[in-house]
Amino acid sequence: MKRVAIYLFWAADGHVDDYIPFCLEDLGRSVETIIFVSNGPLDEDSRARVAPFVAEIVERENVGLDVGGYLEGLARLGADRLREYDELVLLNYTFFGPVYPFAEVFERSETWNVDFWGLTDHGEVTPHPFAAKRTMHGHIQSHWIAVRRSLFDTDAFRAYWDTMPPIATYNDSVDNHEARFTHHFEELGYGSMVAFPERNYPTSHPAIDTPVLLLNDRCPIVKRRLFFQDPLYMNDNAVIGRDMIEKLRTTDYPVRLVWQNISHSAEPRVASTNMTLTHVLPDVPVGGGSGSEVSMAVLVHVFYESMIDELMDSIDHVPVPYDLYITTTDTLKKEFIERRLLARGREQFDVRVLESNRGRDITAFLIGLRDVLLDPKYDVMLKLHSKKSAQDGFTIGEWFKRHLMENLLSSPGYVQNVLDLFGDDESVGMVFPPVVQIGYATLGKAWYANKKPAMALAKRLGIDVAFDATTPLSPYGSMFYFRPDALRPLLDAQFTWSDFPLEGQYADGSLAHVVERLFSYSALSQRYMVHTVINTTNAAINYNFLEYKLSALSSRLPGTITEQNEYLESITGLPNVLVAIKRSVALRHPRVASMLRPAYRGVRGVRRIPGNLARGIKGGPAATASQDEDLT
Repeated sequence: MKRVAIYLFWAADGHVDDYIPFCLEDLGRSVETIIFVSNGPLDEDSRARVAPFVAEIVERENVGLDVGGYLEGLARLGADRLREYDELVLLNYTFFGPVYPFAEVFERSETWNVDFWGLTDHGEVTPHPFAAKRTMHGHIQSHWIAVRRSLFDTDAFRAYWDTMPPIATYNDSVDNHEARFTHHFEELGYGSMVAFPERNYPTSHPAIDTPVLLLNDRCPIVKRRLFFQDPLYMNDNAVIGRDMIEKLRTTDYPVRLVWQNISHSAEPRVASTNMTLTHVLPDVPVGGGSGSEVSMAVLVHVFYESMIDELMDSIDHVPVPYDLYITTTDTLKKEFIERRLLARGREQFDVRVLESNRGRDITAFLIGLRDVLLDPKYDVMLKLHSKKSAQDGFTIGEWFKRHLMENLLSSPGYVQNVLDLFGDDESVGMVFPPVVQIGYATLGKAWYANKKPAMALAKRLGIDVAFDATTPLSPYGSMFYFRPDALRPLLDAQFTWSDFPLEGQYADGSLAHVVERLFSYSALSQRYMVHTVINTTNAAINYNFLEYKLSALSSRLPGTITEQNEYLESITGLPNVLVAIKRSVALRHPRVASMLRPAYRGVRGVRRIPGNLARGIKGGPAATASQDEDLT
C-alpha cells in the first residue's frame, strides 16, 4: 500500500526528544509521506533532527489538542493529494516505539478487508467517565488509527471532521473523537480491525493494564502514560511497571530513549514509583562489576571534626580508587582532620578551609569545591558531610544519620552494587537513600516552605522539569552519589557566599534548603534519571513502619486506596477552614467557642462518603480514559 501519515507532536518547551526521530525513521520504511504537525513552535535543534524523516513540518498554535492537529494535517494534504494514497495513518507522540518493526503490523494489516484499523483498543465502559448516564463505547485508541481510501475518500469522513465540535479539554477530545470515531463509522457500515484487540487480554485496557502481554505478542508500542499514570491506580490494579521495563530490556529498543524523555516530562516520584526505581541492595556484589572502572571522587564537608574517624570508617567501604576532598571551617579543624587521616594511613587528600560557613555543606560543595566538580576526569562522585541533627533529639538525629550512611556506604559489596548502577546504565545521574520517614513527618509534605522558592530558582536556572506535587524525590540530608554533569545547572549558577543566609537564618525556605531539594531536579533537567537505594536491614525496618502507618490510616476508611484518597480529598476543604475558624475563635473568644461547639460537631457530622465511593464503583480518568496524557 501507498501510505501517508500525520504525526502529531506536542511539548511545552518545543523540544523533540530522541524517541521521536527513532520512531519516524522506522515509520518511514512503511509510509511514503509523513507530515509532522507540532502543536506549538519547535526549537531549531528539534526541527533539524525531525526534518530528515518527514516531508513537511507544520507548526501551529496549540488549539484543539490532537483533533486540531489532525485537522491541520488533513487541510495541508487536501482531498486531491490524499487520494494519491491507499492509506492514511493518524498517530501521535504518546508512545515509545517501535519496539518491534512497524513493518510487521503493516504487513499483517494488508490481509484485512477493512476500512480502518488500529494497534490497540479500549473496551466498553459504563457509565461513561466523562458524560453522565451513557456508555463509552469500545474504541480504537487514537494514538494510532489507520484509515483506507474506502473511508477517507467519502463524504462521511469529510463530514466527521467538518462538523467536529470545538475541542478545548482532554474530556472533549475523548468524548468527541477518540471514544466516538470507531462507533460512529461502524454504525455507518464501515468495517474495522485491531491488531492487538482487548478481547484477547484479561482487561478492557491492555495498553495500560497488561503491557507485558502486549509486548509478548510483539505489539510495537509502549504507552508513555504508564510512567505517569496515577500510582494509586497502578496499585489498585496491580500494574507493575518494572515488569514492562525488564521485558523492554530483552528487545532491541534502546531503553535510554525512554529515560531521556521521562526524566523531564513525568512527575519524578510518580515515575519512580510506577517503574520501581528504588533498589534494595545486598552487602555482596551481585552485578558484573561495571562500576569498578569509574573514576571517582569523595567530597566531604566536616564541621564536626570529631566525626572524621566515623566518616572515614564508612568511606573506607568504597571498593575502587578515589580522590578525597574535605572542606572545613577553620585551620584548627583542618589540622586535626589531617592528623587523623595520616594516623589512618591515608596519604593522599585535599583539606580546604572555607572562607565562610554560610550555607553549610551546600556552599562548601557548590562553592568551595566548584573546581573539583568541574574537573572532567571524574565519572562519579559521592557527597557527604558530618551530620548530627542535634535539634531533632538524639534518637531521631542518630536515625537520620544512620539512614544516610548505611544506605550509601553499608559495605564494600554494597557500594560496588551502587557503582554498578552507574556502570550499567548511562541514564542514571544520581543515587541517594529514600526519603527519611521514621522520626520525621516528611510523607506528603516534605516541600515544607521550599516549593515556591524552589520553583522560582529552577525557572531562573533553566531547570524545566515536572515538580512533585507533595514529597519531592530529593536527597534529604544532601548526601548522594552523582555524575558531575547532572549538577551543571547549579554549577552554572555560580552562587556566592553572600547568596546564602547567616547561621541564625538557616531555615526552611532559605536557599540552602531549597538547593537541597533541587539537586535531583537538576539531574532530571540534564536528562538523567534519579534512583534511590536502601540496604536490606533498612528496607526491612522502613517497610514495617510504612505498612503499619498505612494500616493505621486505612483502618479508618473504606474501599481501595484510590477511593480512600478521593474521599479524603472531598472532605479536606471545608473541615480545614472550620478547624482554622475554631482555633481562631477559641483563642480570642473562649466563651463563644464553647457555645459553638455543638454546631461545629453538627457540621462535622454531615461528612459522608460520596455515593460512588460507597457503592465501590471505580471511575474517573485515571481508571478509564484512554486518550493520552499531556496534549495541553
